[in-house]
Amino acid sequence: MARIAIAGFLHETNTFAPGFTTYADFDAKAAFGGIVRAERMLANPKFPLATGGFVKEAEAAGHELFPILWCFAEPGGYVTADAFERILGEIVFSLVQNGPFDAVYLDLHGAMVSTEHDDAEAEILRRVRAVVGSIPVVNSLDLHGNIGPGMMEHADAMVAYRTYPHIDMRATGARAFRLVEGLLQSGRPLAKAIRRLPFLLPIHRQSTFTEPCKSIYEDLEAIEAGDPDLASLSFLPGFPLADIPMCGATVLAYGASQAAADAAADKLSRIVAGHEAAFEPSLKTPKDAASLALGYTGNRSILLADIQDNAGAGGTSDTVGVIEALVAAKVPDAVVAILFDPESAAKAHAAGEGKAVTLDLGGKLVPGQTPFRTEVVVEKLADGPFAMTGPMNGGLTADLGKMAQVRIGGVRVVLSSARTQCNDQDYFRHVGIEPKDHKVIVVKSSNHYRADFQPLSDQIVEIAAPGACDMNPGNLKWTKLPAGMRLYGNGPAFGGG
Repeated sequence: MARIAIAGFLHETNTFAPGFTTYADFDAKAAFGGIVRAERMLANPKFPLATGGFVKEAEAAGHELFPILWCFAEPGGYVTADAFERILGEIVFSLVQNGPFDAVYLDLHGAMVSTEHDDAEAEILRRVRAVVGSIPVVNSLDLHGNIGPGMMEHADAMVAYRTYPHIDMRATGARAFRLVEGLLQSGRPLAKAIRRLPFLLPIHRQSTFTEPCKSIYEDLEAIEAGDPDLASLSFLPGFPLADIPMCGATVLAYGASQAAADAAADKLSRIVAGHEAAFEPSLKTPKDAASLALGYTGNRSILLADIQDNAGAGGTSDTVGVIEALVAAKVPDAVVAILFDPESAAKAHAAGEGKAVTLDLGGKLVPGQTPFRTEVVVEKLADGPFAMTGPMNGGLTADLGKMAQVRIGGVRVVLSSARTQCNDQDYFRHVGIEPKDHKVIVVKSSNHYRADFQPLSDQIVEIAAPGACDMNPGNLKWTKLPAGMRLYGNGPAFGGG
């Protein structure tokens, strides 16, 4: 039996987003309940992230787990030095005070950027390695991780999600456990290989529900299964909203021999490169999307994805371009979630259900955006925690504070007092909306919505409304990318300087 320390510290940093990510953001309730410490990390058998999968497998194998903390903040701007040092300091201090350990498992994202560290996870791993020595250190990663040499140096192995939407998070934790156990049993390090793709992959082109990523991950699993000397193979499309030198897609391979790791990494890299032309931006305007919605005659709903206002990629979730277009087009039956607007939610609660009130909806957080002033009817009010049941969040309890369903003509909007992306139907249901009963469903999400909403829809339309998550990397003002990196599939190359 081994004694294994476990900790989680996750953030996806959009360096182009306004504002900073603070310690309070990591401790906010929202979808994940703030900072979870000690035995509470083991208390939820349905915990749907990688830590939950690791814990289940490690406990079944009879190992002793020492849980330190787990935390997540909604994607946003740079993590402050205060937040980074306080959380990492607590993890490192606990490792020092409570060691020795036989191994360490870390649940990381892979795309955290702090005000002090372009590659924050490399710094996390460096400090952990400095206090635990040569024992196995293994971490799981979101497939949006931007992986640099520091992470490769300080981790014995890293394994990433294989689905986007991320419905295999627990399975990834289980894969991480198998790597830890293999390292403990063999007593030998694994050979490592990393390959970097020479182009950025726009987020909305990364879904494993669609091509080409669906086929890429099928090929990945076939390669991994085909070589007994290969311990793990990961493809990370990367998070292309971070102006850092290691931004971009990578392939990671670990094997019993360097030859096995190199061969697998080379083969998968060639497969991804062969699909380069598919990774280019292509989006509808809000006006065009509203027109499509107005003329839609399918049997199920049409799904409009407001992908550039995705809180899951650092968006403010408060822009109103799509809402204004739907209202202007007089779309008769549309539901929209989630508009982060604590001020409007509070005014709706003050007015009461069934009342008309004039609100300045959204438009408060992105420079250049303005609120949508309009009269609404308050249809339904809600407050406090509620269970989520979708494929990604099932088993978690959300708390977005004061929420409201307000109606503008035929357009119903879900207001919240906490920021998160719409990847679960229960965000609608909490304020009295059953999504499948409506002709037009609008979600502020880039891809995670597909897990719970795609079965409701005959058509999905991705929209380029103004927001903090520009899905075309060619529009962003880069300064730190490696010279020659193409900004999307077959796109222009960054010149550097």
